[in-house]
Amino acid sequence: MAEALATTTELDSAGTGEATGLVEAMAAGAPAAGPSGPAEPAGSPGRAGRASMEIAALESRALTATVWTIVQYGSGQGLRLVNSYVLTRLLVPAAFGQMTLVTTLIVGITLLSDIGLAPSVIQSARGDEPGFLNTAWTLQALRGGGMWCVAMLLAWPAARFYHDPSLLLVLPVLALSTIVTGFNSTNLLTLSRHMGARRLFFIEFSTQIVALVVTISWALYRPSVWALVAGNLASNLYNLALSHSPLVPGIRNKFHWERKSLRDILHFGKWIFLGTAFYFFASQADRLYLGKLVPLAALGVYGIAYQMSDVPRSVINAFAARVGYPFIAKIAHLPMAEFRKQYLGYRRYTLLIGAVLLSIMVVFGDLVILTLYKPAYAAAAWMVPILAIGLWHTLMYQTTGPVLFSLGKSKYNAVGNAVYCFTMLTAIPLAFHFWHLKGAVWAVAAGDFPLYCVLQYGSTREGVRPLKQDLQMTGVFIALLALEFGLRHAIH
Repeated sequence: MAEALATTTELDSAGTGEATGLVEAMAAGAPAAGPSGPAEPAGSPGRAGRASMEIAALESRALTATVWTIVQYGSGQGLRLVNSYVLTRLLVPAAFGQMTLVTTLIVGITLLSDIGLAPSVIQSARGDEPGFLNTAWTLQALRGGGMWCVAMLLAWPAARFYHDPSLLLVLPVLALSTIVTGFNSTNLLTLSRHMGARRLFFIEFSTQIVALVVTISWALYRPSVWALVAGNLASNLYNLALSHSPLVPGIRNKFHWERKSLRDILHFGKWIFLGTAFYFFASQADRLYLGKLVPLAALGVYGIAYQMSDVPRSVINAFAARVGYPFIAKIAHLPMAEFRKQYLGYRRYTLLIGAVLLSIMVVFGDLVILTLYKPAYAAAAWMVPILAIGLWHTLMYQTTGPVLFSLGKSKYNAVGNAVYCFTMLTAIPLAFHFWHLKGAVWAVAAGDFPLYCVLQYGSTREGVRPLKQDLQMTGVFIALLALEFGLRHAIH
């Protein structure tokens, strides 16, 4: 779970004016022929023709970003597998349990202070202006320092509550990463805004290598939770240096306070703030509860199972952040019928990829645990299929959320996360009480279904109507499960 913090605090981000000009051209169109403007020259493409060409250019860029996203996540998951394989032989499960617990607390601080800086930059018409970017960077840096102060204040209560004195030191030291990431250049967000996936691949892949080398080296020298902490901090420092280097084009950030930019960011982020506050308590409720109810070793095993089963969702998240949201934000001005056609076309391919990856995880994920991991982690094998099958509806709503953000309807996300939070906070303790750890795992797998229902309602109300596609793709997912279970049975 060492990468959980980096995953939470990172929001992906090419170039500068090219894509902005393209969007403006699409929004403005060309002067119409007639008395109020010059006629189109003979043989030249009309407004509709230019719009089609511009959409085709966006689709080409989205396709390129998709390819690089696949490359990045394929190689990234390979590195994570190597990292996990090596570290589970060097560290005891309790070390992963400690890291899971500390990371959960820092993720909570991060989400509870989220005002949507990255989505603001990606979707705003002013997202390439230096004044807007520097205001966002200033807010980001202040927020990073504030999060570290909160982590310092939480260290003692957390150590007492979880009966683990090591949290007094581990939590504040690991939380230094919030200060480091707070100074990351907004050029990373600019890369994400313009689907610069190739540069992002280099940045993130090399950052993962740094984390891998530092973590394993430390674990060989002194196997403890500090190996995970050192790898996290080293990779965040490396990512900070790279974000301000000439390898990442863009502006040089400086402290700046522009009232209009601040107002725009906070106006857009108010619903995100509420949504992520609820999302924290919902998505981290399993680790917060289990950290109190089960030994750290069992929490560490659960963390390994969650990390393994979460691979397909991480891939879809990458598509949503690097391709889906930026692409959808650039076509949000289109008439609803055309917008819906373009969006559902992108979403169909994304869900198809997710269905293939997720079905493989459900059917064969336990074999990975039993084959690669030490016997101490064998209990993760029964958890992986349960957690993985519960991710199907998660994939569907995570490919719906970007369209609502692009339409400026972030309130649905806030309401959905509130319902999700209530469900998790009640379902996990009840399930654990009656059916122990297995019941809690099933509660985690099914607990976010209410969020899917709310986002489905919101997207239908806004005219997107993805329910028919969801039913079709669910049929495909079930067919893949049946095919792969049959294949596994035949092999055995």
